Amino acid sequence: MVKNNLLNIPTPYSAQVELTLDCNGKCPFCTLHSIPKSALGRDMTTEQIKSIIEQLDILKVNSVSFTGGEPTLRKDLPDLIKYIGKNYSFYTGVATNGFLLPKLLKKYPFDGLDYILISLDFPNAKLHDRYRGLKVFDKAIEGIKIAQDRGINVIISTVVMKENLDLMEDMVSLANDLNCTIEILPVEDITREINGKAYRIENINDFIPDINIWGSNVLKLRKKYSNMVTDLYTVLIIENGGFGGAPAYYQNFLRCHVARSYIFVRQDGKVDYPCKLHPLYNLNALKIPLSKIYRSKEVYEIMEKHDDYDFCNGCRLGCAIATSIPTSLKLLYEKYISAYLRGNLR
Repeated sequence: MVKNNLLNIPTPYSAQVELTLDCNGKCPFCTLHSIPKSALGRDMTTEQIKSIIEQLDILKVNSVSFTGGEPTLRKDLPDLIKYIGKNYSFYTGVATNGFLLPKLLKKYPFDGLDYILISLDFPNAKLHDRYRGLKVFDKAIEGIKIAQDRGINVIISTVVMKENLDLMEDMVSLANDLNCTIEILPVEDITREINGKAYRIENINDFIPDINIWGSNVLKLRKKYSNMVTDLYTVLIIENGGFGGAPAYYQNFLRCHVARSYIFVRQDGKVDYPCKLHPLYNLNALKIPLSKIYRSKEVYEIMEKHDDYDFCNGCRLGCAIATSIPTSLKLLYEKYISAYLRGNLR
């Protein structure tokens, strides 16, 4: 962080390792379901993932999260968590829908796991399970309680759609009752490019909520509940149009720094720049060291362009905002220090 802000030396803060694109859910707003199996590469082996973790340590990454698809479908997930906890000092997390969480937590200690990001979109099983296409709500709640007993931090991630826009307070209240922090972000129109072909959900506009109502609700809930981690600047950036719009940018709070501050490793070991959705530059970290990829001339040039690309226009992805915020000291204070003082970083 010091190197990025004061010395202007590119340094990645966090990394996401995609363990698989397989998923047991059927969320109607998820782009992954529009991608045919034939377009996907093979998932990395356990040893290949461990080599990626070692390379991330060499780059001095602070935080590593395992994602998917649904990462709990990987039978080696407990081994990977044990490995990373025993050998490295990353702040380590898993993003999951929670369906297999109780079973795994009862069988494995998950020593080395610092947090679980768990998806919950509705405050009851009937609604949530219908949207997820899986009877997952009760299992997710059970998993949260077991994790809390283990001392593992749990963050609830809620995707706001037209259908649950009026249930935002119910979700924050539920998270508060469960002693969880909660992030609440609107569903997005995501186009994912694989092998030169773009995939997206054609009827995604049927799900995207009124952004102004979402933002207004977040600000009201932040005043009422201390467990909200969706911050003021995230709201302002999204409400004002997100990233892109060069030369007349949509908002003047923050440029996108994803290529600089964040490393995303796909399930097949490839690394995309500037981001996982738009791979202008794509190399295989199983063949070329991550440090060589990250510090290459091509990646540095991409870093310098920030969100000047046409495909950046209107991007308001939460992961892009969250990984860019640490590059601004002012926004960093609002996101983390202010949050700590409010008592919502549990």
